[in-house]
Amino acid sequence: MKKFFFLSGLFLMICCNSGTSQNTLIFKKQDYIGKWPFSVDEIEVYCNGYKEIYCTASNGKTYALNGTAKGVSVNNPAISKVEEIWLDDPEHPGLKLYYTDSITEGLTLCENK
Repeated sequence: MKKFFFLSGLFLMICCNSGTSQNTLIFKKQDYIGKWPFSVDEIEVYCNGYKEIYCTASNGKTYALNGTAKGVSVNNPAISKVEEIWLDDPEHPGLKLYYTDSITEGLTLCENK
């Protein structure tokens, strides 16, 4: 597990584009260490409100990533359900691939607001 978090941190240092706003993080399939959990090739993660983590995907849609964002945006038609792009884990039928690193790093953006 420590290796996973280390690799996630290393990934973020490598893939975060310095040309973007300091309030977002870019995750790209091509640079991702491990199994890419989404059906889109890129997501831009950001914090909004009180620790609400969202992403804008390369398909142009915005998705709520964590429970706080999902709860706040449940009736917001502009926010799509992450299940639309969240991939199944091919090694574990019935389970999804983890995207917790997106949430964890997104929460750091909330702290830096």
